[in-house]
Amino acid sequence: MTLSQEAKEASYGKFNSNPDAVVEQLHPGGQVIGLTMGQWSLIDLLHSILKKTGPANVVIATWSAGIKDAHQVAWMRDTGLIQSIQLLTDYSYQRRQPRYAVGVEELFGKENIRCSNLHAKFLTISNDCWKISVMTSMNLNANKKVEIFQIVDDRELFDFLSDFANHHVQNMPPGWIRSGRTANVSVGLFFGVDLEKEEHWSDGFGND
Repeated sequence: MTLSQEAKEASYGKFNSNPDAVVEQLHPGGQVIGLTMGQWSLIDLLHSILKKTGPANVVIATWSAGIKDAHQVAWMRDTGLIQSIQLLTDYSYQRRQPRYAVGVEELFGKENIRCSNLHAKFLTISNDCWKISVMTSMNLNANKKVEIFQIVDDRELFDFLSDFANHHVQNMPPGWIRSGRTANVSVGLFFGVDLEKEEHWSDGFGND
């Protein structure tokens, strides 16, 4: 897979202000790569992108999610900025954040949640005019530390990340799971590896 020539043309920056300043530099077929000091979060960046693209379908892949950020996602859906939402997160989330997990499920709907063995963080944002991918160090919560992000409008990259998300929609049950083994089976199918035999994929919590 290679990005198109247009998508390889990038704007770089250190962004200390509102994420709207980031999105102002994004043009069709382009990309923006930047660092932030943590003054704003992934949910703020998503909102700024949606204000530019208009209503869109959104996939969020994250290791962790804050309840305030989940409420903001639900608000964007209820006001029409988000046309459809899919959340992909690590299978350990319910164990790590049991109270948040209840609220996230109420806000997103069980049918819109899938679990994986996941530490990757990305967004996909799509409508008739845009096929945007956001790859980042940011989880779906506030973190007052330096973070990095890359926003790319490229159909091929969008399809690549969407394949991973759609694989979990098709192969994992809706809602939360507690089994690392179950998550590994789905990941293994995607990568063509039998993770049942891969000892380095540990549960991390002493559970199967």
